[in-house]
Amino acid sequence: MALEQLLKDPRIKTALSSDFPAPLYHQVYLFLKEKIHLGEIGFGEKMPTEHEISEAFGVSRITAKRAMDELGSEGYISRQRGKGSHVTYKNRSEQVKAPLSGFLESLQIIGKDTTVKSLDFGKQQPPMDIQERFGIKPGQELIRSVRLRYAGKIPFGYYVSWTRDIGPSYSEENILTTSRMDILKSSGIALGKVDQTVSATLSNFDTATMLEIPVGRPLLVLDRSMYDADGELIDHMFALYRPDQYQFKMQFSMK
Repeated sequence: MALEQLLKDPRIKTALSSDFPAPLYHQVYLFLKEKIHLGEIGFGEKMPTEHEISEAFGVSRITAKRAMDELGSEGYISRQRGKGSHVTYKNRSEQVKAPLSGFLESLQIIGKDTTVKSLDFGKQQPPMDIQERFGIKPGQELIRSVRLRYAGKIPFGYYVSWTRDIGPSYSEENILTTSRMDILKSSGIALGKVDQTVSATLSNFDTATMLEIPVGRPLLVLDRSMYDADGELIDHMFALYRPDQYQFKMQFSMK
């Protein structure tokens, strides 16, 4: 659907929600930013006016202006009085691919142009469901790591993992540059099995904010547990991926 048609579609007003803690201008900003990321508003294309945005989303002109100013301040559009606003971001059309085989999420596989940012790292008492997974008692701690993976400047993966204290090799510095498999190996952990499932969900306010997409967008979900040779759970990771920037690839042998 062309942008002009999209803005005239009355259903566009449902893209925003006053029930979410994100202000309306930020929701409009995320909506337009996603369209630019997807290439639906291409490089050099003229953006809608503040009046058109205000009418389409059912928001005030001030809200529309703040959303456009946000896009401008981040370099997605250029704004010139009398000439309007134009897209200055060049869409990255290719997706980061990973094979759905073996250990799947080895950091070497994910792509040479990706980077990782740590959001939180340290020992914490895990929630009840994680305690039950690891078979630990209330009060016992695991190492919690929260991080984002980027393709260029675009965040495409959000990870939350819980890991036993396996020694100094598992550090905040190392998880940004070394695959978890290599860290486990250097810590003397011999993996016995890996259980993982791939499913789907919708972004909530927190994950939408982290992955810079509107609330309610579909996400790929990877739930993975890694056990040592004795069957003890060592590491559990919950990962969310933007499907517009990431895809799993599968190969089957018919022999």
